Parts: sequence; structure tokens; C-alpha cells
Amino acid sequence: MFIPSYLVNEHFDDRYFDVVSALDEAQQIYFRNNNLIDRIAAGIEAKTPLIIGETGFGAGRVVISLMEFLQESGLKNISIEYNTVELYPMDPDRMFHLLSEFKDRAGDEIDTLVNAYRLIDTTRSGWHSMKIQRSFGTLDINLWIGEALEMVNALENSCDVWFLDGHSPKKNPSIWRPELLMEIGKKTKVYGTCSTFTVAGAVKRALIDAGFTLKKLPGCGGKNEVLHGTTC
Repeated sequence: MFIPSYLVNEHFDDRYFDVVSALDEAQQIYFRNNNLIDRIAAGIEAKTPLIIGETGFGAGRVVISLMEFLQESGLKNISIEYNTVELYPMDPDRMFHLLSEFKDRAGDEIDTLVNAYRLIDTTRSGWHSMKIQRSFGTLDINLWIGEALEMVNALENSCDVWFLDGHSPKKNPSIWRPELLMEIGKKTKVYGTCSTFTVAGAVKRALIDAGFTLKKLPGCGGKNEVLHGTTC
């Protein structure tokens, strides 16, 4: 299948996302499979934020998809702490160009994220903060510029849920290495969850070793099944 060159991450020779189903894929694999709406609603009731971890910010398509998802949820006073990482941050103009594939569906969300992203200095490693205020509530994005294991170790709070992304295990094996997934397990709350598109045997074994109980749940598009994990 032909993939436009602008969609390819040159560091891993893999596309950032599928332009046909990228937003729907994120909403199925990461949001619905993790029962996000009920968990966010419980957080609103308890006045505590939902804490998310993501391995692979890329062009921010999961954030765009999350904003759309929350906007359509009807919930108000949402508070989310979103911790993510990017080793090779892209230029804001390129981010806008990539995300413009979804401008007819999520144009306002794209403008909001890209404008916030323009204000940070991606040449500096470490944490960068982007506060997004929307009608549904607040999305506090903490973006770590650097390596994923560094980000996980730098987290002060354990996460309620992890979105395990960052290209396929064949294209980017370092983001799926056992020592990283082990630390992610340590930075996951009791009864916390994780989701990933990959069902590779090595990833499953590493997640089990990290303390997750795994099951397969519905995928999206051409991906029939994906992985979901729960800690206990």
C-alpha cells in the first residue's frame, strides 16, 4: 500500500498513523477499551484527575482524538493529567500538516493543540507543559522530550491508564523493551489498565512480567483484536 512520504517517521521508517481510521482507532483501542467515560465520571465525582501515560506523542493524533471524544461525551468539569513522551519532536508546521488530514472532522481541536505546541521549546529536553481548556474541562499535557524510560522514571504520580503506542515492535523495538514495560507496570495504579494495538508475543510476555493481566479486546479497521491489561 502506498504511504505518502509526509506521513512517515523517518527515524523508524513507519507511518505516524492511518489517515483513514486513526481517530476512530484511538477511540476504540485506548478510550472505549479502557472504559474511559465511566472512569472520568468517577473522577469528576471524587474531584480527582484521571492520570494518563502515553508512550509516543508523535503528531498528537491521540490527543486530538481524546479532545473530540471528551467533547462528544457530554461530561463537564473533566480534569485529565496527560503524560506523554517524544524522542524526536516534530516542527509545529509539520504537525499541523499531518493533522490536517482530519481538519474537516476535528479542525478546532487541531488548532487548539498546535497553538499550544508552538509555545514550547522542543529543542530542550525534559518536561514541557501545555494546558488546554475546553468546554468539557481541563487537559493538562506534560510532554517529555527525550527517551521513554526517562519519562516513566520522572513521573511523580502513577497512572490510571497507559496508551502504549510509538510504532510497531518491528519498527521501534526500544519502545517495547521489557525494562521499559516493567517500569510502566511499577508506575500504574492498582486496578490500572493499559491498551496497545500490538499482540506480539514478546510484548505480551513483557506486560505479564510487568504485572498486567491481559486479554484481547476488539480493535478497529483492519485490526480485529488488540491487547488490554489490568493490574491488581
